Amino acid sequence: MEKIEKIMDREIAWRIFAHEFNTSNLHISEGDERAPNYIITPTGVKCNRLFIIGVITEVENIGKDNNLWRARIADPTGVFTIYAGQYQPEAAIFLSELEVPAYVALVGKARKYEPEDGNVYLSVRPEEINAADEKQRDMWVIETAERTLERIKIMEDALDSGLSGTQLQEFLEKKVKNPALINGVAHAIKHYKHLDRIIPELKNSLVHAVKTVTSDSGIIHNNPPEKTPEKPGIQELSSIKSTKSMAQEQKPDEADITEELEEGKDAKELKEIEEINKLKEPNEEPSKPEPKEIIADIIDRLDIGKGTSFSGVIETAQKAGIEAEIAESAIKELMDEGRCYEPKIGTLRKV
Repeated sequence: MEKIEKIMDREIAWRIFAHEFNTSNLHISEGDERAPNYIITPTGVKCNRLFIIGVITEVENIGKDNNLWRARIADPTGVFTIYAGQYQPEAAIFLSELEVPAYVALVGKARKYEPEDGNVYLSVRPEEINAADEKQRDMWVIETAERTLERIKIMEDALDSGLSGTQLQEFLEKKVKNPALINGVAHAIKHYKHLDRIIPELKNSLVHAVKTVTSDSGIIHNNPPEKTPEKPGIQELSSIKSTKSMAQEQKPDEADITEELEEGKDAKELKEIEEINKLKEPNEEPSKPEPKEIIADIIDRLDIGKGTSFSGVIETAQKAGIEAEIAESAIKELMDEGRCYEPKIGTLRKV
C-alpha cells in the first residue's frame, strides 16, 4: 500500500519531443532545496519527469574515477542527452551493456546545467530504461504529437484571449483540467517572448515527426485528398482527436513503462493516422523523393551488414544528381532522426 501511495505522489511523466524540450530555457523551483525543479516548455509543460521512446545512437563512458555514462536518444525531431552514474546504477549497467543502435523506452528526470556563460544545457537522468522496438517508437511519436497539439491549441487560445494574471488563470481553468498545465502555460506566456515564432516551428517539427514514422511504416499514401485545404499541414493534423484524454497524461508512469509499451493501435488510432497522412501542399503534384529519403535508400542498399563508407554514400548520391553539400546535410538529418549512425569516423550504418 505504501508503495502505491509513493507512486501516486510522483510527478507526471510527460510525453515531449526533443525539439520542444531542447527549445526550453525556463527553469523554476518551488519551495525549499528538496522541492522539485521544473523545466517549463513553450507549450506550458511543467516538466520534472518525462517519458521517451527513441533510438540510442551513441553511448560513451565519460567518468574518470567512477562510471558516468552519456547517451544520445534520437526522436524524429532531435536528440535527448542522457546521463547515468552512481545514483542510477541500473541505467548505467543497461547503457554499458547496450549494443548501439537500439530502441529504448525511458522514464527520467529533466535536469538543467547553466554554466557562467549564461547558456542552458538540458539533459535527462533515467529512473527506468528498457528495450523497445520500432513499432513502439512509432506509437509514441503519434501519441506525443497528439498531446503536443492539444497543448499548442490551449496556448494559442490563451494568447488570443489577451488576458494575463488572475483573468488568464480563470480563463485556463475553464479549458484545462490539469493544474500543472495551467500553471505552466501562465509561466510560458510570461517568459517566452517569441511564441509567435516558436509555435510554428513546433508545428513544423510535429508534421515532420509524423511523416517520418508513417512513411517509414508504409502508411502514407500518394493519392491526393479529394479536397485540398486552404492551409496545408498543421490544419489537418490539428483536427485529429486524441485517442486518450488529457487526464491520462497525468497518470503516474512509474507503474509501468511496460503498460505504455503494450498498448496496441486499435481501429480508431489507425483511422487517425490515415487522417495525418493527408498532409499535402495545396495543388501539390506528385513530387520526387526528398534528397534525405534518397540518401536513406542509398545507405540501406550499400550497408549489407557491416556499414558503408561516408565517401561511398556521397559519391553514389552525386551520381543520383544530389550535390555533396546537400548529401552531407541529409546524412546529418538522418543521424539526428536516429535512422542511421556513425559507429566510427567515416563509416555509416543503417538503424
